[in-house]
Amino acid sequence: MGEVMHQLGIEPAAIVVEMVGFVLLLLLLKRFLWVPVTKYLEGRQQEIAQTYDKVEHTRQEMERLRDEYEQRLANIEAEARAQIQQAVKEAQQVREQILAEARQQAEKMIRDAEETIRYEREKAMEEMRLRLIDLTLLATSRILQESVDDARHRKMVQDFIDQVATRS
Repeated sequence: MGEVMHQLGIEPAAIVVEMVGFVLLLLLLKRFLWVPVTKYLEGRQQEIAQTYDKVEHTRQEMERLRDEYEQRLANIEAEARAQIQQAVKEAQQVREQILAEARQQAEKMIRDAEETIRYEREKAMEEMRLRLIDLTLLATSRILQESVDDARHRKMVQDFIDQVATRS
C-alpha cells in the first residue's frame, strides 16, 4: 500500500502534517474567530431583543395612553352633554318661572282692572242715582208749584227733558 500511495503522489507524512495543520487551524479559528464572532452575534441578538422589547413596551404604553386619552375625551363629551342638558333644563325652568310670573301679573292686572271697573260703575251708578234724585226733586217741586192741565203737563215734561239734556 505504501507503494500505491507513492505512485499516486500521496505522502503519508504530508497527510499527517496537513491533518495536524488543519486541526491546529480549526483550533485557532475556533479560539480567535468563532468565539468572538459568536459572542458578537449573541450580543447583537440581545440588543435586537432589547430593542424589540423597548419597541413593544413603547407600543403598549402608546396604546394605554391612547385609550386613556379616548376615555378622557369621552368623559369630556359626556360632561359637555350633561352641562348642555342642565343649561337647557335651567333655561326651561327660568322660562316657566317667567311665564308663571307674567301670568300672575296679568291676572293681578285683570283683577285690578275689574276692581277699578266695578268701582267706577258703582261710582257712576251713585252719581246717576243722586242726579235722578235731584231731577226728581226738581220735577216734583215744579209740579207742586203749578197746577197743571194736560197741555201744561206736556210742556213741563218737555222742559224737564231739555233741562236734563243740557246738564248732561
